[in-house]
Amino acid sequence: MRKKIIAGNWKMNLRLEEAKAIARGLVSAANSSEFEVMVFPSALHLESVSAIAEDSKLTVGAQNAYQSGLTAMTGEISPDQLAELGISTVLVGHSERRQFLSETSEFDNEKIQFFLKSGLRVVYCVGETWAEREKGNTFTVLSDQIKKGLRDITSDQFQNLVIAYEPVWAIGTGKVATPVEAEEAHAFLRKEIAGLFVSADKIAESIQILYGGSVKPDNLASLLAKPNIDGGLVGGASQKLDSFLGLLK
Repeated sequence: MRKKIIAGNWKMNLRLEEAKAIARGLVSAANSSEFEVMVFPSALHLESVSAIAEDSKLTVGAQNAYQSGLTAMTGEISPDQLAELGISTVLVGHSERRQFLSETSEFDNEKIQFFLKSGLRVVYCVGETWAEREKGNTFTVLSDQIKKGLRDITSDQFQNLVIAYEPVWAIGTGKVATPVEAEEAHAFLRKEIAGLFVSADKIAESIQILYGGSVKPDNLASLLAKPNIDGGLVGGASQKLDSFLGLLK
């Protein structure tokens, strides 16, 4: 049975006191929730939020890191530095980094390989634009992102990997893929992962695949009802305590 995950990506939002207040409000909820609860604060807030979450079931992850130990790389964060804060989860391949910072699936693969070897848990994001969907290229895009992003990942490393399907056209737009559309994409992703290895059905069945894109308390239940959707990677609705708690209910 795959445990469901509700993950809040706070992006470049929230003042420090706001982030700390949400984290404090989530600790008890995370401890009693049937879900695994994650938050991905701004890098500047990681230390404060991880201190609040210490000794609780609230997972604190980084929105980004660089694929190296301590080195001369201005503006980046090393997994070694994350480990000092007790942080062992990191996002890779979010559509905003692909779209605005020109990250490619090949570059993401370098990150994923390094992070998994470093003992980090990776949430790898994939998804198509509206233009790609309109042209009927959704599955071509997803297949390409999975095959390039997960190239040379070994079967035993998949236990530390989570996939997030986030159609770019649904992120921050108020649009949301219907449960049927989302389930179709999730089922395809699971099939693509199964095709990466010989006899990989067990790996594909065990990996958690989240949906991201205008997830709110009023549409989450219908998405989670689908057999291949294992949770949500949530943006705006995770940035207010009341709506985050609403997701957990």
